[in-house]
Amino acid sequence: MNIRVRNYHIDSYGHVNHARYLEFLEEARWTFLDQRGLLSLLDNVHLVVARIDIRYRRPAVDGNELRVHSHIKELTARHLLLTQTIELIHSGKNTIEADITLMPVDAASGRSIRFPDNLLTSLESFIA
Repeated sequence: MNIRVRNYHIDSYGHVNHARYLEFLEEARWTFLDQRGLLSLLDNVHLVVARIDIRYRRPAVDGNELRVHSHIKELTARHLLLTQTIELIHSGKNTIEADITLMPVDAASGRSIRFPDNLLTSLESFIA
């Protein structure tokens, strides 16, 4: 997924605010699931962020073109570890590197569950 940095993404220091990156990553996760036809398999299952580990490498500024890469790094019956990077398209260098742990939660009860078999099988086919 590509993103063009706009002036409203910029903080008073002149670069993309750290909290904006969370929004970029979330949009890319939904795009990742949508492009792979996985959204329809989330019936009654919420994917909840359980942990985020972000390493900020270099700033992005107004007008930069960014590319978000998302890859499944690890998958168990109870969690999914997604690695996401955001790179500056002009240099190919990463602005951030993140590991996001997602857990399946039953939409009705709000309790953590195992991935339904059909979703787990589909996710397994996309492991990097």
